[in-house]
Order: sequence, then structure tokens, then C-alpha cells
Amino acid sequence: MAVGIFAFAAMGLMIALGSTLDGAQETQREASVRDGLANRLASLSVGPLRPLSSDDHEAGVKYHMEVQREEVTNATKTILRGFWRLRVRADWGPQNSPQTWEVSHLIYRNDA
Repeated sequence: MAVGIFAFAAMGLMIALGSTLDGAQETQREASVRDGLANRLASLSVGPLRPLSSDDHEAGVKYHMEVQREEVTNATKTILRGFWRLRVRADWGPQNSPQTWEVSHLIYRNDA
């Protein structure tokens, strides 16, 4: 009887340990994706801007990067030129529960 109780407790401990490891791996994966998004957004911000749409794959994550002009209007409805929208999207995970994160940044560059 005591052996059965011990086996049941050991099995419960193994299940809990497995769940903890799965959670830690997912946290590590999310940190890696967050770093990938930040790095790609920062690299798009450097240098001259031009319209761009490209894909990149790293460690099972598909990153889609996009740069495009964006017209911004002020309170008096005047169009302010020189603004660019930088956008990076990350897609990963299994087919039955895909994950998608997106970051974007609006910056101004004087075209003159």
C-alpha cells in the first residue's frame, strides 16, 4: 500500500516537473521572439528609408518586415509628410494554435 502511494506521489511530481519545464521553454521562446522583433525594428530604423516588404526565418519563427510611407494629419487636417511606418510581425507555433505578435513604430525623416 505504501509503495502504491509513493508511486502515485512520484508520478504526480514528474507531471508537475514536466509542466514546469514546458512553461520555462515557452517563456524562453517568447523572450527570443521579443528580442527578434526588437532587433529587426531597430535595424529598420537605421539609415535611409525606402518602401520595403520582406520575410525572414529564424529558429522556427517567420518574421515579416514592412516599411511604408504614412500620411499623418494634424488637428487642422493638414497632411504632414515625411512619416514612415515601420512594422515587424512574428508568426510561430503549431498549426492548431499559431502565435502572432506585431510591433510598429512611426518615425519622421525629412525628405529634403
